[in-house]
Amino acid sequence: MTNLFDDLPWHENDDLDDLEPDGPELSLSLDQQAALADAVQERRRSCDGTLSAAREWAQRAGVDWPPLRRELEENGGYCDCEVVLNVFGGDFDRIFDLGDAEPD
Repeated sequence: MTNLFDDLPWHENDDLDDLEPDGPELSLSLDQQAALADAVQERRRSCDGTLSAAREWAQRAGVDWPPLRRELEENGGYCDCEVVLNVFGGDFDRIFDLGDAEPD
């Protein structure tokens, strides 16, 4: 008995090595990534267009800021809200609790 799906094009591409990772490409451990995400989310304020919460966390955690900043920016995190949205895939409105205010 032949398999009905053997002739489909995706059948030839079973190599999982080509898949991109689910998470951001950061040199931080998973625990550090979770701590950074928590620190940025704890600020619960509207975004001021900077990475101030991320920078403050890096200083407290003893993480070298210039390389981390570069990694965050390479993953789409140019400010704290973008770290939440783009790097960690969070929900800006829920995390920063804007209420009736319009996003920046």
